[in-house]
Amino acid sequence: MDSLLVANFTELSLFECGREKCQPDKRILMDIKPYHIFHYVLYGSGVFILNAKKYFLKKGDLFYVPPGCTAQYYPDPNDPWIYVWIGFNGSRSDDYLNRIGLSIDQPIYHDSKSLELKALFNDLADKYNHSKYLTIESLSVFISILYRMLISNRKKDILLSSKETHIRMAKQFMENNFQFKIKITDIASALSLSPNYLANIFKEQLGITPKEYLTNHRMQKASQYLINSQMSVKEIASKVGYDNALHFSAEFKRIKKVSPTLYQKNNQLSEES
Repeated sequence: MDSLLVANFTELSLFECGREKCQPDKRILMDIKPYHIFHYVLYGSGVFILNAKKYFLKKGDLFYVPPGCTAQYYPDPNDPWIYVWIGFNGSRSDDYLNRIGLSIDQPIYHDSKSLELKALFNDLADKYNHSKYLTIESLSVFISILYRMLISNRKKDILLSSKETHIRMAKQFMENNFQFKIKITDIASALSLSPNYLANIFKEQLGITPKEYLTNHRMQKASQYLINSQMSVKEIASKVGYDNALHFSAEFKRIKKVSPTLYQKNNQLSEES
């Protein structure tokens, strides 16, 4: 690979570039480089090994090798890959990579279904092959590649932030209304969400359902009442949204592993002692 440097820009510089159609039996053990390397798979598939982890890649995948690291990669013998590689560095490189989400522990980037990066990587390789050195035009294409990757990752962040916001609003609604006979459909309706969506994001982000969160919150409040008041179990059940004291007691014992009466007695004894 040629290693001719484009004009020495402080924020971002290019060091090498190429496009290769690999032979089915070609295996590469990459030498340590002092700069970052991207490989974008245009066609075919193969295997990439970095930091003792193996990744099976296909068209539209990008794999990243950090500076100072060795890596191995080889094509699928039945579907050998064609890829474009680019070596780069600069004062903003680490910042860009952090924002994109690439690191030694997460070295894979999956292009969108439309493979919007494919044309840009092809254009980058064409510009290099035409001039045989990395020009300012090459740098402009690579900046476009980074920009697309940053925008794509930002959309994921926005989606995640939206989920977190919905969960936070649902929690707030439950904490403000736990004493009433609210259902999950009531919570979803108050937030203009579907019950299925609400259940899915709770399970994804918290590992529990909205109903489990509501029940846990009610039992936490009930625990406080049992310790800090002289109310009966029936009164406390009503305070946390249960018409049926037996149902409340069964739920309390399921979660706290002890009946409300015994919980109250044990805590009162511990306070007295």
